Order: sequence, then C-alpha cells, then structure tokens
Amino acid sequence: MNYDFITINDDIYPECLKEISDPPEKLYYKGNLELLKSERMIAVVGTRNPSSYGKLCCEYMIKKMSKADITIVSGFAKGIDSIAHKTSLITGTKTIAVIASGLDIVYPASNLSLYKEIEEKGLILSEYEAGTKPFKGNFPRRNRIIAGLSKGVIIVESKDRGGSLITADLALEYNRDVYAVPGDIFSEYSKGCNYLIRDAKAKSLSNIKELLEDYNWEIKEEAKLKVSKNQQLILDSLSSEKSLDKILEETKIDQTEILSELINLEIMGLIKSIAGGRYKKIL
Repeated sequence: MNYDFITINDDIYPECLKEISDPPEKLYYKGNLELLKSERMIAVVGTRNPSSYGKLCCEYMIKKMSKADITIVSGFAKGIDSIAHKTSLITGTKTIAVIASGLDIVYPASNLSLYKEIEEKGLILSEYEAGTKPFKGNFPRRNRIIAGLSKGVIIVESKDRGGSLITADLALEYNRDVYAVPGDIFSEYSKGCNYLIRDAKAKSLSNIKELLEDYNWEIKEEAKLKVSKNQQLILDSLSSEKSLDKILEETKIDQTEILSELINLEIMGLIKSIAGGRYKKIL
C-alpha cells in the first residue's frame, strides 16, 4: 500500500529538520500535514514504565502547554510518549507522532485507538516505507526526527540509559534546548533526568512557565475556577499527598460529602487521585 509523502525539496518540509546532520529525504504521513508549519514545537519523551509521579508530571506539562498554542511531538511508545499524545488530544493540543515503522504497522498494537485518533486530529510521520517493521535500530533514528523537529525536548522520566537520553543527546547535538523533570533520587526512573541536570546537559523543569519564558511565548490567561468552601478546605489540606482518612481528619467534612467534592475537584483538574487511595494537588 502506498502512502502520501513529502520530500526534503518540498516547501512544507520543516527547515529545522533540514538543519540536522542526517535529515530524512522522505517523510510518509497520515493526518494534518499543516502541523509541520507550527512555529512552537516541543518534544515530550520518557520511560515506557512511568511512575504515578511521572504520569502526573507529563499530564500537568501538556495541560499547561495547551494554553500556549504549542505542538507536542513524541514517539508513540508506551508510557510517557503515549501519555503525552493522549493528554494532547484530551486538551485539544496539536500533536505529532513520529513512529519507527511503516505507517501500516501500529506499534505497540495496544495503541491502535490512539493511532486512529492522532491520524484524525493530529499528524503521524515516518521515514519508513509501508511494510517496514519496528526493528530495534529504527528507534534511535526515529529519535533524531523528534529532536530535529522541536525547539526543545522535555524528558519526563528516564532510567540512566534508554531512548529518551539518546533523544536528549541528539537534541544537544542539534543545538536544541533540553529540559528534564527532576525526580525521586531513589527511583531508577528518575536517574536519567537527575543525571542530565547534574551534568548540566538539561535545565531542571518543574514549572512550564520556565520554558515559556525561555522562548518568550505567551500563555492565555486562565479564568480562575470558583471553588466551594469545602473544596477550598480540601485544597488547603493537600499541601502534600494525603490519604482520604487524613483529609477527613483535617477538614472535618462529612464523609457523605467528601467523595463527591474530591470527584468534582479532579474533574476541575485541581487534584489527582493516585495509587493507594491517596490524593495530590496539581500545581
């Protein structure tokens, strides 16, 4: 099966991608090719096995970037990549998936519905012809396209080795900015990010405003959400991650009311339920 493609000589081929040492001569695509004209592209990548903290950070970063007309680029892998694409779609943020196989092969297969949604609402790119399987060596080459397309790369969680660090090194080679989300010093999935920060290869990123300021990108002012008295008590209580019992103890809210208030706060995007029946306030 043949798919539409562009070549390096086409006007819509991104100039930033031509700057890298080995730009793809041809890019096959599905979806909205106009996204290649986006002036604000940021890559978000990370481990295939994120912690609840990594998932929360990724969702938070994407939600904040959705207010600044940023196009999110990622690699469609399990874990952080998929969370970046899914959160982009949920928030109406533009997203580009760069895959390591032909466009007729969905890898991982569990991402089939996500693939179809990106095809409909975003853009899927590959330098590989139809029928090309996702061989191991394809992924590092795929990463150079992710880095090349983007003004900056955010690493959310990574072990001390892995594809995300390859993307970071390529970004540095291409004079792109690299940001790393600092993590738990005891977690193997934070080692890569913490090492990048330690070695001055990446800027520590804990608030997306820091990235926006680097590029002088404005963010739309968000209307302040109105919360009830009980909801404010819960938010005040969640100065740190807490269990339901602890929230009940501190707020004195009736047990019959607190669950609905917690659900409403989560729908509003102000808190997040995490593993172990605990709750965390979103910054």
